[in-house]
Amino acid sequence: MNLHPTKPSRGRPKTLDRDHVLDVAMDSYWKEDIGSLSLNEICRRSGVSKPGLYREFSNEDGLMKAVLIRYQEQVLRPVQEMLKSDSPFQEVLENLVSFATSVSCNHESPMGCLFVKMREARMQLGEATRAQVDFLEEQGLSTFKEWVKRSKANGEFSADMSPEFAATYIDAQLINASSLLAHGEDPQTAKKILLVAFSMLR
Repeated sequence: MNLHPTKPSRGRPKTLDRDHVLDVAMDSYWKEDIGSLSLNEICRRSGVSKPGLYREFSNEDGLMKAVLIRYQEQVLRPVQEMLKSDSPFQEVLENLVSFATSVSCNHESPMGCLFVKMREARMQLGEATRAQVDFLEEQGLSTFKEWVKRSKANGEFSADMSPEFAATYIDAQLINASSLLAHGEDPQTAKKILLVAFSMLR
């Protein structure tokens, strides 16, 4: 005899597939204008009800923040790990260029970077998503700065610029490359531009 019977849960049973919704939302935000893409359309594409989506993510801001965290885990984290590795500066730089100008950005989605797109659309984002964007931006700059510091200490970075300025410079060039790709520029052209911009770091 079961002395501790399971209490029936209140409300409707949870049937929403969180991973599926995040995949659909990430792909949609990546492909289209963030400001004009409605939550109703995300619900339609992912096959979930709006109340169900609200129960899972609280609101549209919660969904966007969750999408950005998922993007960071799937796309940005491997880049951060590459920058923290002991690989030679030039090798990491070349890999960074290849990553930044790849057609799919390691994901079957449009060209360019979703994080950069969200940074550019910052004023259209909710408070929680903006805070996540700011956090990832600071994290990225810090990772670039530490990479440059290590490379300087190893004698692999000879450019006359501080690690702080170098980090900002690298970040700016990656944003430019992503914007070029997002606006339909040929990846090879974007790659050449990025290589010229980074040539002063060698």
